[in-house]
Amino acid sequence: MEKKRNGPGKLPTRGEVMAKFFAKWQAPAKVEAVGTAQAYGRVLAEDVVALVDKPVYRASRMDGVAVKSAAFKDGIPDATGWVHGKDWTRADTGDDFPDEYDAVFAIEKVEVLPGGGLKFDPEVELPVEPGYGVSSQGSMFKKGTLVGKKGTTLNACDISAIAMGAVDTVSVYVKPKVAFIPTGSELVPLGTIPGRGQSVDSNSLMADAMLREMGAEPLIYPIVKDNRAELEKLLDDALAKADVVVFSAGTSKGEEDYCHVLLENRGELFCHGVSSAPGRPLSLALVDGKPVVNVAGPPVGCFNGLDWCVHPIVSAYLGVKPTPRHTVKAKLGEPIVMRGGSFELYIRLDLEKTDDGYVAHPIALGERPATDGLRARGLYITRLQPEPTGAGDVIEVELI
Repeated sequence: MEKKRNGPGKLPTRGEVMAKFFAKWQAPAKVEAVGTAQAYGRVLAEDVVALVDKPVYRASRMDGVAVKSAAFKDGIPDATGWVHGKDWTRADTGDDFPDEYDAVFAIEKVEVLPGGGLKFDPEVELPVEPGYGVSSQGSMFKKGTLVGKKGTTLNACDISAIAMGAVDTVSVYVKPKVAFIPTGSELVPLGTIPGRGQSVDSNSLMADAMLREMGAEPLIYPIVKDNRAELEKLLDDALAKADVVVFSAGTSKGEEDYCHVLLENRGELFCHGVSSAPGRPLSLALVDGKPVVNVAGPPVGCFNGLDWCVHPIVSAYLGVKPTPRHTVKAKLGEPIVMRGGSFELYIRLDLEKTDDGYVAHPIALGERPATDGLRARGLYITRLQPEPTGAGDVIEVELI
């Protein structure tokens, strides 16, 4: 069991931490059946195939009139005396129609006369043979066609494709339950105006939204004060209810930072501290076989820990890998200032759209309001190796 923390300058990288963790832990596969109509955003646990042909028998390819192709063997007939229901019938797009009719004309090519007869456009395409204007059985797809692939996170069009195959129930991975426990004697809930020495708990709201975006089911706990006995009691409660437990704050070196100590005492610790900032003091452990993460308390550090550590764990439960963010190339408007230490930096950026492309403006922590970093829509993660970070250099920016 790992009990020692890495010394200064020897913190593991994010990649090293997650590689070590996943070498030890594998997400249990939990699957459930849900209605196709309720499956939006869920991840398919197995392939889905169509239960029927489409069309099931045959169908009109257009809004029009169904006729007997034999009437056209010598060209366009005089149909002014035709009788509706005997010589022809209506057949709109996707409709089946009585078996005695085997061809369909677009309604734009036909005039329906007051007495029920028809007058055809003289320019209609000939010859008219059986199947003219008709989609044959299975011409769109056959029974057994793949309409949903295992591992797909279902979007609106995926749902439509599965429904077209007449599949009303699908097998999906169970959403992992993630307990999020905000800690800190200084915290007050939203709706309370903070007094001296107090702060509003904003991390819980951010975590709730991020966890839902990841595909998890959040269990947001009330604020817990910095009390070791109470924290241990809540850990036991969360382990009984959730698949993953996340403590917010209490992972640094403050007098009342008890969370990381609890992880060290209760489980197998994979790190206390990582070479990535903000959020460097993150802890990751296995307790009773379940992942427990202690993210930093400052909101940007909390975001980073949820992003690089918790997200891959949630994705493992869902049988997928985290979806990479969309990126754009941008020219740095100002240099990225690298302060002391050998670690990666999560740099928030303001993006400016110009005629020549994007210009990225790094947001330096401590020099602008803390909320500016959270509201920024650009993200750049520096690497440990030297890289271009001067004004005018082009970088690849992730879009948040």
